[in-house]
Amino acid sequence: MQVTSDATTRGRQMLFGGFFFTVLLFLLYQFYLVFSFFLVPLSWAGLLALVFYPLYAATVRLLRGREGLAALSFTLLVILGWLQSLKESLPGRIWERLAPVLREWKVDPATVGLRAGDTVSKFLVSQVGLLATNALRFVGNFFLVAFALFFCFRDGERMVRAFRDLLPMEARHKDLILVRLHEALSAGVQGTLLTAAVQGFLAGFGFWLLSVPFSILLGGATALLSMIPFGGPAVWIGATIYLVLAGEWVRAGLMALWGMLIVGSADNIIRPMVIGGRTQLPTIFLFFGILGGLQAYGFLGVFVGPVLIAILVAFLRIYREEYAGRTAADDAS
Repeated sequence: MQVTSDATTRGRQMLFGGFFFTVLLFLLYQFYLVFSFFLVPLSWAGLLALVFYPLYAATVRLLRGREGLAALSFTLLVILGWLQSLKESLPGRIWERLAPVLREWKVDPATVGLRAGDTVSKFLVSQVGLLATNALRFVGNFFLVAFALFFCFRDGERMVRAFRDLLPMEARHKDLILVRLHEALSAGVQGTLLTAAVQGFLAGFGFWLLSVPFSILLGGATALLSMIPFGGPAVWIGATIYLVLAGEWVRAGLMALWGMLIVGSADNIIRPMVIGGRTQLPTIFLFFGILGGLQAYGFLGVFVGPVLIAILVAFLRIYREEYAGRTAADDAS
């Protein structure tokens, strides 16, 4: 009777376990379907919260634990800072300073503008629906990021603790995964900022050497645009075109070579070096991980690629400690 009772109990436990995890996987899939549309703004909110979290934590202490007020203050600060940087980088400001130089080099802006405007207007008419959709999507994502950023600041630490408690692993393994995750994300942000700064300096130095007007302004624009995929080359390519229009063929060729060999190579060297140093991952994996991340996830892939590799390495380390090592010991005995 006891054997029958134990078998019945185990059968009920297996049935309950199978039912529970089937429903759980179904609910997780539905959760993904509901939130998949918002993954990009939520990811940006999480990254911004990670970057500014040390300052936010200091502000919470300064405000004597008023997390809501600190979160609101930092959300507004980040959004206003972003809007100010966007305002200062408008093409109109560059054009105001560039137009006198074009007249000095006898380049007729009106003629070039009319020809370019005719081509652009035809293109815009054919793409008006797509442009309107992208504009609405940008505005919508902007407000979603701002909304999510507030809660990432205010509740981020509690959400991380809750996620840690849900992991069915030993405490040291949980800490290993979370540390790897934090290091990879932090290194990705630091690598991106440092790469942008170095590319901006190198580009500005090249503009100055080749006597391109407003070299400091263009170097700053290079640094800003370097934080988005294929944005940095737009500046030195534009400078090369400007030199070609001015008839400076030698300087234009030198500008193109400087941009491709010096400015462009910084991204392939500095970013993997910074991320690899923080995460202790092989440079070759990081290099292809970043490129593959860009291909799969867009600009977010710069951060997602190294994170996936770092977490995979953490899981492989856990497997080696818990299973591979145990199997080798069993074989030896």
